[in-house]
Amino acid sequence: MSLMKAPLVNLPQYFAKHRIYYGWVVLFFGTLGVIAGIPGQTMGVSVFTEFLIDELQISRTQLSLSYMLGTFSSALLLPYAGKVLDKVGAQIMGPIAALLLGGCLFLLGFSLPISQYISEVFSLSFTYSALFTTYLIFLGVRHFGQGQMTMISRTMMGRWFEKKRGLILGISGAFVALSFSIAPTVINFLIEMHSWKGALEVIALSLVGMAIMFAIFFKKPPEHYGIIIDGGSAEKSEAELFDEIEKKSFTVQEVRRTYTFWVFNLGLVCQAFMITAITFNLSYLAEVYQISSTHAYSVFVPLAVIATISELFFGYLSDRIPLKFILAFMQTGIALGLVGFYALSSQWGFILAAIGFGISGGGFALLSSAGWPKLFGRGHLGAIMGLNAGSMVAGSALGPFAFNYFGKLVGGSQNFILISLIFPLGILLSSFFSKVPAKKV
Repeated sequence: MSLMKAPLVNLPQYFAKHRIYYGWVVLFFGTLGVIAGIPGQTMGVSVFTEFLIDELQISRTQLSLSYMLGTFSSALLLPYAGKVLDKVGAQIMGPIAALLLGGCLFLLGFSLPISQYISEVFSLSFTYSALFTTYLIFLGVRHFGQGQMTMISRTMMGRWFEKKRGLILGISGAFVALSFSIAPTVINFLIEMHSWKGALEVIALSLVGMAIMFAIFFKKPPEHYGIIIDGGSAEKSEAELFDEIEKKSFTVQEVRRTYTFWVFNLGLVCQAFMITAITFNLSYLAEVYQISSTHAYSVFVPLAVIATISELFFGYLSDRIPLKFILAFMQTGIALGLVGFYALSSQWGFILAAIGFGISGGGFALLSSAGWPKLFGRGHLGAIMGLNAGSMVAGSALGPFAFNYFGKLVGGSQNFILISLIFPLGILLSSFFSKVPAKKV
C-alpha cells in the first residue's frame, strides 16, 4: 500500500512497518512548528513596531503597554491550553493554532481601519481605540505564536523521545536558534518586497500551508499507536503502556508543590523577561548609545551562532549531568549578557553581549523542551509546559514595559540593565539547591 493510500492516522504504524521510527518525522515537523511561531515572538513582532507607531500615531510607551497587556492576557490562558493539549493532542491543536496565528497577523495589517471603526461606533478617542485594537491583536499573536505553537510542538517532541532526549532536542533547538537569528532579516526582506502590510499577508498565507502539514503529520504519543518510545513494537496493550507512563509522571498539581519546578521556571522566565525587554527596545538603545540600529541588531548574528553551538553542547551534557548545572550556566550567561548590553557601544560589550545571551539562549531552548519530561515525566507534559509557558509569556510581557517605565525611575535604561543583574544571580545561587524530585507511588 502506498503512502498516499495509507490512512493518515496510521502514519506511525506505516513508518514502523518500514523500520523507520516516526519520532524523526515528529522531530522535523515539531521543529518546523516552533519556527512557524516566530512571527508571534518578540523578534518577529518588533520588526513591525515602527510601522504601527507611524500608522496609528501612538507613542512607543503606549504601544509597549498594549503589547504587555496583550501578552500578559495570553499568559493567563496558556495553563488551560496545556491541559486541553493533554486531552485532545497536538494533531488537533497544532493546525488550529497555526490558522489563528495567521488570522491575527493578517488583522494586524488592518489595525488602522479597525481602530477607526471602533472609534466611530463606540464614540471613543482614536488613541484608546488604537490601543484596544492592538491589545486584542497582540493577545492573539502572542497566545497562538509564542504560546501555543511553541508549547504544542515542544510537548509533542518531548513525548516521542527518551533516550538521548537532550541531544536530539538540542539538535532541533539548534535549527530553531538559527531560524530565530535570521527571522528579522527574512521579515525585513518581505517588507522591502511587499510593504509591511504585504509581508504580514504573506506570512499569514504561509501559516495556512503550515496548518495543513501539521494536520497531517502532528501525532499523539507513540504508545497511542502501539509503538514503544524510541522505536519498536509494544507487546503490552495501550492501556498498560499509558499506565506505566502515569506511574512515572507528576501531575501539574504535584509539580506546583516542588521547589525544583519553581527554580527552573523562574530561570526560564528570567531569560524571556530580559531578552524581550532588550530586543523590543534595541532601536531605542542604539540611539542612547549613539550607534546605528544596524550595528546594534548585528549582535544577533554571533549570538545565534553561539546559541546554536551551546544548545548542542548542553543537549549532550543534559544526558550526562544534572540539569541544575545547565540552569546555572544559563543564568551565568544572562548575567554576562546584561553586562555586555550595558556597554554595547564598546567592542568588549558587544562581544560579551553575544557570548552571554548566546549561552543563555542555548540553555533556554534545551531546558524549555527537554527539561520538563526529564524532571517530571511525560504523562502530563502539556499541562506542565502550559504552566511554564504561561509564566514565560507573562515575563516577556512585563519585559518591554518594565524597561521603559522603570528605566525612567532609575535614571536611564543602562541603570535598569545593571540593576537587573540581581535576578539571574539570585536564580544562579538558588539552582544549586534543586534536585530531581522523587515520584511518590
